Amino acid sequence: MPFRHVVMFQFAEHVDAEHIERLRNGFDALPAQIEEIRSYVHGSDVNISEGNYDYVVVADFDNVHGFIAYRDHPKHVLLIEELIKGHVANRAAVQYQYGAH
Repeated sequence: MPFRHVVMFQFAEHVDAEHIERLRNGFDALPAQIEEIRSYVHGSDVNISEGNYDYVVVADFDNVHGFIAYRDHPKHVLLIEELIKGHVANRAAVQYQYGAH
């Protein structure tokens, strides 16, 4: 059954536009590096509603096993270590199955 991962970030105060661009480039590279990804969209909040998170990633996989392969993939883990840890004030995530029930 198709499986979706959604994660949102609120950046720490020290995070600047250059860092966000590096993060965006890192996310852009992941689908070519991790074959289990079926769909991968991400982007910055457009700042039209107060209280929103700053950035979102929505990733689709064929099943939960595809998500686990992504979650544990060395390229994804490296992106987290280099560009997310220490740069995020808050994180929220959800994973869910969708499609026929």
